[in-house]
This record gives sequence, C-alpha cells and structure tokens, in this order.
Amino acid sequence: MSDLDDVLARSMPPAILYPATALFILVQLYVFWRIRHRVANFVVFAAWFRYMASAYHAITYKPAFLGMSWNALGSVAVFGLGLLLIRHRNLRLKFLVPCYVLIAIVAISGLVNGNYSGIINVTVKFGYFIVVTLGVFEAMERFGPRRFMAMLLWAFVPPLVLQALSVIFGISKGTEAGVSYIGGYNHEAAFSVTLATCFLVACFANGLNRHLRNGLLLICLVGIYLANYRTTIAAIAPLVVAQFTLGLTSRFVPNQRALVGIAMLVLSVIGVIAASWYLRERFLDVVVVVESGGMIKPPEDFTYQEARLMSGRPYLWSQYIYAYLDSGRYLLGFGPESWSGTMPTYAHNTLISYLYEYGALGVIALAYFWASMVVAAWRVRQGSRVKLLAAHLSFILLSMSTMPLWMIEGNILYGIICGFTLHLMRRRPVYAGKLAFREPTEHMRSAELVVPYRRSAGTVQR
Repeated sequence: MSDLDDVLARSMPPAILYPATALFILVQLYVFWRIRHRVANFVVFAAWFRYMASAYHAITYKPAFLGMSWNALGSVAVFGLGLLLIRHRNLRLKFLVPCYVLIAIVAISGLVNGNYSGIINVTVKFGYFIVVTLGVFEAMERFGPRRFMAMLLWAFVPPLVLQALSVIFGISKGTEAGVSYIGGYNHEAAFSVTLATCFLVACFANGLNRHLRNGLLLICLVGIYLANYRTTIAAIAPLVVAQFTLGLTSRFVPNQRALVGIAMLVLSVIGVIAASWYLRERFLDVVVVVESGGMIKPPEDFTYQEARLMSGRPYLWSQYIYAYLDSGRYLLGFGPESWSGTMPTYAHNTLISYLYEYGALGVIALAYFWASMVVAAWRVRQGSRVKLLAAHLSFILLSMSTMPLWMIEGNILYGIICGFTLHLMRRRPVYAGKLAFREPTEHMRSAELVVPYRRSAGTVQR
C-alpha cells in the first residue's frame, strides 16, 4: 500500500458505491436531457462531476501523468470545456477585473520565484471559478434564478445520498473533533463546503415548493452537522439567519414585515446562542484562542497544549507568518503552492496563505477581490440582496479558518455566489404602471448597470 493510501479516508464499499454511481449517472443524463441548454448543462456538470470524482478519491487523488492527479486533470478538462461553451465576450466584463489582478499577482510571484507549475495549478483553479461564475450568469439569463437554481440542485444528489448511506451503514471517519459522516469522501472540509453550496443553492431556489425547499435546507444543515467540520458550521451562520428570517417575513404584507423581521431577528439571535451552547464543547478551544488575542507568536513559544488548540491552527498560522517575516520576501512572497513540501499542511487561512505565497501584494489583491464582490452585491437594488450579502460574508468567514479558494469545491461555491451577484446587477427595472422586473436576454452585451426605463409622453423610453 502506498503512502497516499495511508492518508486517504475510508471510501464507500464498492458494493454500495458502484450501483449508486450507475443510478446517479442515469438521473443526471435525464436532467441534462430536460435542461437542453449547453451552458446550464455545463454548470450542473461541472459541480456534479467534481462531486462524483471526489467520491472515488482512492483512485482520482493518485498521480496520473505530468505530475498531476486524475482529479487535477479532470479540473483542467472541465475548465477547458467551460472556455469553449461560455460567451467569450463576457470574459471582458469589468466585474472580473479584480480576479484578473489576483491572477496577475500569482503569475508574477511564480515567475520571480521560479515556481512555474504552481502558476498553472492556481490559474486553473481561478479559471474554474471564472467559467462557473460566467456559466451561472449566462444560465440565469436564459432561465432566471427561480428555474436554474432548482436545476442546479440535481448536482448535489450524489453527496447527499452518499452521506445518507454512510449514516445508515455506519461508515464514518474519525477526526479530532469526533466522528464525521462524509459519505466516503476524503476530507470533511471539502465535503462540508459541498453541503454548504447545496444550502446556498436551495436558499435561492425560489421556484421550488416551499415545503420541499425547507426540507432540503434542513437536510443540508443536518448534513453539515454530521460532517462535523467546525469551520463550516460557524461560517454558514450568517446565511442561515438571513434565509430563515427573510423567508418568513416575505409571507407577510409589506407594512407588517418590519415588525415580523425584528421578531425573527431576535429569535435568530436566540437560536444562535442556543446552538452555541449546544456546541460549546466543540468550540471551547476557539473561545480560548479568541480570548488570548489570536495566539499568534513565534512557533517555539507554543506549549504542547497551545499547539493543539483549534486543531493546531494558531500554531500553524504562526509558522506561516514568522516564516514570511524572516524571509525578507515581503512584496511577492515565496510563490504559488510554495508551502507544499515546506509546511506540514496548507495554511487553513486564505489571508495567511496569500501572505506567505504572494506577499503583501497578494493580500492587497485578495482584499480588493473580496471587497469588489461585496460592493457589487451591495449595489443590487432588488431581489435577495440581504441573503446575497450574507452569502458573501459566509464565504469570507469560511476563508478565515480554511481555504475554499484552494479547493475546487470552494471555487464552485464562490462561482455560484458571484454569478448570482452578476445576474442581479444586470436585471433591468421597468415601469409598467408599477415597478416590475424583466429578466435579461442573451443579447445584452455589458455587465454595467443600465439606465432605468422611464415613462415619457405616453411611451416607455430609456
């Protein structure tokens, strides 16, 4: 057995995985046939294929050729397919400029440090994010969020079913935080991000039957709890509060919504406090670290007990930060993927990782990237703006204790959030007796907000 086999989690037994896979393929072929739109099918496929490939991690995580795993080669293939299918003019949208700036910093840092393979790996991950973002945007132009988000939920059938089977048959993974039921996947981080993505999509799938959607949201939350990854449990809280607060207030007439909203906010705070108390043992070391001011200090100053807090994150973060400070490479860092072979594991914090890999310029570019996406969501004046902002906040919180941008699963999550943001920015308000909304068509060419229609001399003009 290879060293790789020793670190991989337990897969689902073939007697369960293979028949389930055959069923998943048949269901997905039927979904593709029903959608009949190449970009929408691509987005569903990009998510579904990743989740299926990760279920076979004992095979797909192993080296293939060119120093890449089968999983990495699959990501390159999906990225290339996305480039072929999306409208190329959308690659010039100003919405994506912050992402291009970040890619440029990655490339420059890699060239300065001679880390050429790292440039390719990171660029493919950002490319995956871009094609998912534009794919979601274009699919929503065609179907609208109500229909497309319901379609996208089919991509999550494999992880949801496999997790249910892992619970039924008692197939779990032992972790420092306890037992994790992750459907035979390799790691609870990527799997819980997958379930968080499903929760996000269900939040915006307004076309679903109310009871079906609420049931799916509950299943996702239970699944995240069973996956037992504390980072995702904490990070999803803003979106959970926004979803259940706004979901109830929207059922009331406008003049009653403010009062109901305040009541629901109070209940949500009480619910968060109750959940915090119930999970207090899991988050006890987090409280200790927060009360100590973050516990960032030279690695040699850590005691044995301190180095184990929060699964060793403060100790790991200190290793990265002090290695950066001692290096003198303040501007561009050590280069993309430079932690591999040098550090015990990836940084589990996107900002700290970017500081180490890309220096101060990388942190500034990342902050610009996130801030521009949040500002874009804030500029949305209709639809689900509060939930959209909560989704961005949840992703940033997730990035503070793991690295979703380093995972393809995280690229899919953020691509859906940003694609939905871009779609809402493009919706054109019109006056037709009262304010209404018209879904954009495929012929719209710019991502800039257009001038609202106004009524003049009995006609509608722009």
